[in-house]
Amino acid sequence: MSQKTLTRLERHVARTLNAVIHEMKDPRLPVVVTVERVRLSPDLSQARVLVSALERPEATAELLNHAHRYLQDELAHAMELRRIPRLRFFTNPGEVL
Repeated sequence: MSQKTLTRLERHVARTLNAVIHEMKDPRLPVVVTVERVRLSPDLSQARVLVSALERPEATAELLNHAHRYLQDELAHAMELRRIPRLRFFTNPGEVL
């Protein structure tokens, strides 16, 4: 897969995850959570997701990591991919980039 295609796919996954996270009805989730960046592995098996939150960013990343299967299912319904990547959420940009 070319780098251009991978970059385009990363942006599409970020937009889709943003929409799915904003639709979640978990009261522990802060009101403002933003997916800043997604890094996909070349084989699309892993996705490292950088998120930011105004309140409790570390707890937000932990909550999203706990809900990764739900988010993967929602991502699978929204996108037509052969393989849905395993999602891992981080708040530190150094862990994603």
